[in-house]
Amino acid sequence: MTPPTSADHGHPTTDSASGKFHDPKTIRIRPADFNDARDVATVRRLVQGFADVSNVTLSPSVKDTVAPFLGRRAAFVLLAEDLGSENDTKKPETVAMLIAQRILSSFEAGERINIHDLYVIPEAQGRGIGRRMLSVCADHARALGCSDLTLEVAGDNAAARSLYRTFGFDVPEGEVPEGSVLYGKCPLS
Repeated sequence: MTPPTSADHGHPTTDSASGKFHDPKTIRIRPADFNDARDVATVRRLVQGFADVSNVTLSPSVKDTVAPFLGRRAAFVLLAEDLGSENDTKKPETVAMLIAQRILSSFEAGERINIHDLYVIPEAQGRGIGRRMLSVCADHARALGCSDLTLEVAGDNAAARSLYRTFGFDVPEGEVPEGSVLYGKCPLS
């Protein structure tokens, strides 16, 4: 399964905290390759980062098996790499991931894509990367003939709820009961 990559039409911005110039054209979104040890390590690192900000403790067995598990399932993982930065290995820094899966839509006698996780590292937030990840995922879903995207989001995650609403998900606005998890659907037609 090879989701398409995204062309970017964003505008350069400056991160006020670091003063670093961010050009959205330097972000490449591509599917994770679970036969590549670097991608497996990257997915593990990003899942751990997402667990950390979600206050979830991963057991050692989950840490070791999450990437191979995703690679064996009907899931796909998109990675966003910042081509304008290099890490110690002279490779672009991976700054975000989106984990999704094709699922059945019994009421539409078809398929949809359910987004399980969308995580952008804190240093890369506010650059439009999450929106681009959603766009690439939606393009892939359309190519597969899926009717819509679905997801769940923590009720207290106002930034994610706002992003999903502006993308077209029917996630409620305003206050929600503490600890709530909200369901959202975004039609693709």
